[in-house]
Amino acid sequence: MCQGNPACGSVLIPVLALSSKLCYDAAAMSKPDFLTSDGTAGKPEPMDLFRDPMGGPELRALYGSIWKLSWPVFLSEGIHSVVSMINRVIVSQLGEKAFNSVNVGLMVFLLIITVIAAVAVGTTALVAQSWGAGDRRKAGQVLQQSLLFGLLLTLVITLLGMPLSRITYYLLGADQETVTLGSQYLFWLFAALPLLAPGFFMAAALRGAGDTKTPMIVGIFMGLVSLLLSYGLILGRLGMPRLETLGAALAIDGSFTFYTLVMAILFLFNRNVLKLPVSGWRLDLRLGASIFKIGIPSALEWILIQFGILIYVFIIYRYGNAAAAGYFTGIAILAFAQTPAFGIQTATTILVGQAIGARDFGRAESAFRHTTFLGFILMAAIGGLIYFAFTPTTLSWLFGKLTAESIAFSRLYVVLLVFVLPLMGIALPMAGGLRGAGDTVPPLIASTVGVYGGRILLAMGAYHLFHPSVLVIWCSMFPDLILRIAIMALRLASGRWKRAKI
Repeated sequence: MCQGNPACGSVLIPVLALSSKLCYDAAAMSKPDFLTSDGTAGKPEPMDLFRDPMGGPELRALYGSIWKLSWPVFLSEGIHSVVSMINRVIVSQLGEKAFNSVNVGLMVFLLIITVIAAVAVGTTALVAQSWGAGDRRKAGQVLQQSLLFGLLLTLVITLLGMPLSRITYYLLGADQETVTLGSQYLFWLFAALPLLAPGFFMAAALRGAGDTKTPMIVGIFMGLVSLLLSYGLILGRLGMPRLETLGAALAIDGSFTFYTLVMAILFLFNRNVLKLPVSGWRLDLRLGASIFKIGIPSALEWILIQFGILIYVFIIYRYGNAAAAGYFTGIAILAFAQTPAFGIQTATTILVGQAIGARDFGRAESAFRHTTFLGFILMAAIGGLIYFAFTPTTLSWLFGKLTAESIAFSRLYVVLLVFVLPLMGIALPMAGGLRGAGDTVPPLIASTVGVYGGRILLAMGAYHLFHPSVLVIWCSMFPDLILRIAIMALRLASGRWKRAKI
């Protein structure tokens, strides 16, 4: 009955979420009491979500740490987002269908990247906790194992993904031209995956050790490589062949392979704070299990989010290519606008992880309070900026080959982002901090309930019952984020995140 309709799969998601929650609650009941900061057994105290006792020089030092850890990520992610937007502008010169095919392919590829994130998230959290406990040797071993297990994982994904590239577009209801253009694009992204992923793991380990600058610097050069390759291979400039959508895929492959090679050279010549062990290059099942224990819930969370977004795209496609192009343009702007929140999220992960490793739970709580406050204020300001920056005139200039109707839809999505971004500024640091503590199941539950209970259920129900404008469908973002924040706030207030065991 559901064959060819991915939206039908959303019926199973609440069952998944409920099963995860039941298993999680059962496991939590069986856990022994956690160790307090003085090493004695005790119970975790509830957390006051709003009042914070930290002040004076200690508070200034905390804000200094947040800034030191977040600005390189903010700058790096911002550059990547600008590069991604420019690449989308270049692809838009090929027409609306090529533009949509590449954007759908990117969304599918991001779904696959979230599986690899199981290794990256576990790496960051374990390195941060080892670093906070003063165990530098174990931090290096964590990276070593993440590279080994990550390589095996990416090989499996590549072998499975390459033959499924065309089927994916058919399942999303794309027309034949979009299927032809997009399947070739996605095929070559899958093919290069084993070369792309190690760079993610090395960057994740460095961030866990508190070094967010090195990934930023290498990322800046990667962005430049991406722009040159995209401009040359998509449009046939700079003496390169005109490969159009295939060129877009090869540009991504080439830039990320460059990133991995440079990161590998830095580690080989010991140019990082974190040292990669020379010996011991064999699978350590125990340490690998610890990495995946933290990472799998986060990966499952992001897989469910990305799968939900694909269902969301399936619904949006019912409104035509113009609405879909407007949505993809809005997503490109969102990718740029949310980069400050990702910087603060990374800072929260590191600060909470290192505080937990040092058994300093008061500092971990303060990190949560102040990063979520900063996230809200900063993202509200970003929302105001994009409202005035991305006017219909600006959008028409950037995406000149898109139709006037697509530009109108894009502007509508930008207006919604003004109100969505402050909520993201709260949700992302909350989730990042819980992952840093090793408590990765609550963000999974929050995202599952938010995306499928708040966004997909309302969007599908509204579409099938009332056939409203696409604006109503897009407004389902609000209950999604509100539900996520509420669930994670309850977890934080309980204090039970402090006893997460690795």
